[in-house]
Amino acid sequence: MRTARHLWRSATPAAALTAALALAACGSGKDATTSAKTPAAADPAVLAKQAFGPNAAARSGQIDGEIRIAVTGAKAFAEPFSLTMSGPFEDRAGHALPDYDIQLGAGNYGSELSAVGGKSYVSLGTTGYQVPATIRRRLVHSAAKGTNGLTRTLEQFGIAIWRWETKRRIAGTELVDGVQTVHVATGVDVRRVLLDANTLGGLQNALGISRATGLPPKISRAARDVLVRSVTSASGGSWIGVKDHVLRKAGFTVRFAVAKADRHSVGGISAATVTALLNVTDVGSPQRIGKPPTIGAFADFKAGLSALGDAQDAKHAP
Repeated sequence: MRTARHLWRSATPAAALTAALALAACGSGKDATTSAKTPAAADPAVLAKQAFGPNAAARSGQIDGEIRIAVTGAKAFAEPFSLTMSGPFEDRAGHALPDYDIQLGAGNYGSELSAVGGKSYVSLGTTGYQVPATIRRRLVHSAAKGTNGLTRTLEQFGIAIWRWETKRRIAGTELVDGVQTVHVATGVDVRRVLLDANTLGGLQNALGISRATGLPPKISRAARDVLVRSVTSASGGSWIGVKDHVLRKAGFTVRFAVAKADRHSVGGISAATVTALLNVTDVGSPQRIGKPPTIGAFADFKAGLSALGDAQDAKHAP
């Protein structure tokens, strides 16, 4: 278990939009080399089924993601900000959840969520707190939507690239982190992205994190409608291993221009650009994932968050 890179700090106003657009394929990118040679039998629908369906080769690896959001027209979102996630995962036969140790960061704060040995923990620093059975069941329910180790892990955080991609087409082959991949260019179903973002919002709310950080637990239908009709461009892509058919990279860029009459529904925002990228490395290698070195009572975790929530309420009181 790695030490969390951030302890909870006072949340920035920008974090609210982070949750609203939240998650999507995240990522820190790596340079890729394009090749003119594409497998003759490559079919984007078949490749997607191989990458996002049952695939034993996708049982383990490291994920590293980031989504960057730049907003204009609203003072509260004057500075660009990001949401990050990173860490190892490994699916083990017979386990309700893959083992993983995922660092989550949003704006100026962050936490760590892990699953190991049939138990789930939320951690701050080196102390982990075992989550209640009701929250673990939520994670298990979300993970069950996936069909391989990678997709089962990502589904818990509302990341579902396979549901977001539209109009897939082969765009060539590229070398990504030393692996030959097929690049599939896509459109983006922005409404589906926003719906899936509520998976993370619901998890944060169940943990008590939403009130403590000021993040909204849910994106309303009205806000989704405004954002969807404000899209001016949306394009993405995924990079799938030629030999093992495992996703190595995925990302998208979406630009919004919000009509003046709609801006009240999204905090006064007039325009926004969202870029996201997910990298998957160390595929198929055993991962070292252990429980937190110190275990505390979840009630103590909730009490600490409640105090932060009180501070947030006082900060925004009229």
